Amino acid sequence: MRQFVSAASPNSKGLLEISGKDFHYLRNVLRLSVGDMVTLSLPGGVSRESTLCKVDDGAKKMTLQVCATAFAGGNSSQGKDCAGQDCPQGLEAAPRIRLVLLQFIPKPQKMELIVRQATECGVAAIVPVIGDYTQAGCEKALQKPDRFEKIIREARQQSGSQVETKIFQPQKLEAALDLIDENEPSALKLFLYERTDGTVSFKDALLGQEQNRAQAQEAAAASLGPAKSRAPISCVYAVGSEGGISPDECGLLLSRGFKAVHFNTNILRCETAALYAAAAIQSALDN
Repeated sequence: MRQFVSAASPNSKGLLEISGKDFHYLRNVLRLSVGDMVTLSLPGGVSRESTLCKVDDGAKKMTLQVCATAFAGGNSSQGKDCAGQDCPQGLEAAPRIRLVLLQFIPKPQKMELIVRQATECGVAAIVPVIGDYTQAGCEKALQKPDRFEKIIREARQQSGSQVETKIFQPQKLEAALDLIDENEPSALKLFLYERTDGTVSFKDALLGQEQNRAQAQEAAAASLGPAKSRAPISCVYAVGSEGGISPDECGLLLSRGFKAVHFNTNILRCETAALYAAAAIQSALDN
């Protein structure tokens, strides 16, 4: 799916002016010509169809027009593009599973790969954790938010992900857990552990926490109405850095409601484990 992630919203006429590197991407990478359609991913996690209406190769500028009913907030199922043709109204991104990754910070190159792959998988938030085994100085690479925002944007455009992946500033584990408790109070909570002692199977961890979440959600739905029960499942999963997660950190995670999970596979690199876990969680909860 051809997708362009825009940091700006269309104007009141539904027009979006494109220039600079974004012009290069749409014109030379996606090879768009006048009349071609492209999906716009707009701020707020909204997806809209648009048509390329005007191109000025000399000035390296182009204009996209969003479907009329979309930018006007209409409820009809389709609108007209700037050529007068029917085009479907964009849809709000509504993933069934909201994934949050607590990633103990590895070397910068590996962290970039993890962020890219997590974005492609539709992970909603990435919280870098300064852990006991984080190598000195590795967290400094995360002090350049523009670099990771660029990685996320490129990954979304490449994969077509409608999820607005966010990356937080690095923080110690306890602060990261406070952030999770505040923003994901009913989330399923897992962490990957290379040892087998004190762990549960992936299936049992998901089943037990899903039952607890379902009971809490049923109680909320009874008092707040059925609309509340349609919220996507939220799952927070923690992955260690190259050295894994220390015993003290495991104890803290367990005390804060996390379940230790050991995958019966080969030993995985941290960047592989983050991707593997996301795919396993999505597959299990979707089914």
